[in-house]
Amino acid sequence: MNVWIDLDNSPHVQFFAPIIRKLEREGIPHFITVRSFSQTEELARWYGLDFVTIGKHRTPRHFVTRVGATAERAGQLARYVQKQKPTVAISHGSRAMALAAYLLRIPTMTLYDYEFVSCRFFNMVSTRVLVPQQIPVQRLQKQGLKLNKLVTYPGFKEEVYIYDFKPDPNILTQLQLDPKRIIVTLRPPSTWAHYQDPKSEKLLHTLMQRLQQQNDIQVVTLTRTEEQAIALRKQYGPLSDRFRISSEAVDGLSLMWHSDAIFSGGGTMVREAALLGLNAYSIFAGKLGAADEALTRMGLLKMIHQQEEIEKLQFRKAPERKTPSTATSLTRECVSLEIERFIREYSGLEIPARVNLEQPTVSSTLSIEE
Repeated sequence: MNVWIDLDNSPHVQFFAPIIRKLEREGIPHFITVRSFSQTEELARWYGLDFVTIGKHRTPRHFVTRVGATAERAGQLARYVQKQKPTVAISHGSRAMALAAYLLRIPTMTLYDYEFVSCRFFNMVSTRVLVPQQIPVQRLQKQGLKLNKLVTYPGFKEEVYIYDFKPDPNILTQLQLDPKRIIVTLRPPSTWAHYQDPKSEKLLHTLMQRLQQQNDIQVVTLTRTEEQAIALRKQYGPLSDRFRISSEAVDGLSLMWHSDAIFSGGGTMVREAALLGLNAYSIFAGKLGAADEALTRMGLLKMIHQQEEIEKLQFRKAPERKTPSTATSLTRECVSLEIERFIREYSGLEIPARVNLEQPTVSSTLSIEE
């Protein structure tokens, strides 16, 4: 048995960290590859993960060049993992891993939680596909997923690691933020993503102008790449010394916990904020996925569609919060169990029973160990 896990984006580090810790405690051999992109390597080091960096991110704008970039990293991964002889491969949406594993005939489990990403490829080459229960089966079938590959889990992927999150007040000192003044955390859109709508950039521009109008606001902009940070500094840097634009890895959960409003161009961060019960706003203008639809229906996430909505926003200090998360351990338990079932099935070992999803919660067997 040898489990291969590939982390090709920064949110995947937090997601897999408790799962990897459980593999370690159970003595299951594994190895980790990481793509040099965003804050992925920094976070992997911060979590104390032992990994090898294979390949780096590129942001091609055209389909052919995107395919070329994926194929290039897949080749690099294939050359490396052939020596490791993995039994199974697991990732949260790593196209390069999926391709390399398919070519090497390694059984692959792919997780994803946004059904409008280009997931047809994953659905075709993956042995097993693990997604949140909120995604309608019809949407998955339209993307070519055969139902015999499908496994679902309750809740949201972010609950896997925010379940036992404890905010660190030192983040305010680290970033030199005044807790008595309004703090806004901002995550810009992923402008290079194929599913991104240019309208998100217009909403971002309006938001930056609106934030400039209020002198008591401190804005921390956490960019996805250094290139994006450079571009935003060039465009918005002269606004005020109250605007901080950084591509360095920080304790994002703790920063958001101490923020009075969180804005994001979509993705993991805005769902984290919503699930933590914070003032979460999305300026994502692309096709809304089932996870964000569910959070919006629950009243946890506010979608901003028009520039006029931003202009009417009122910013004020949020009331003091006491409980970091109302999440249970159920999501983490279910995801962990399905991954373990997959590993054991293709290693010829006894397969554990499935979690009883009728239970409102189960005791956690996982924890992020520092």
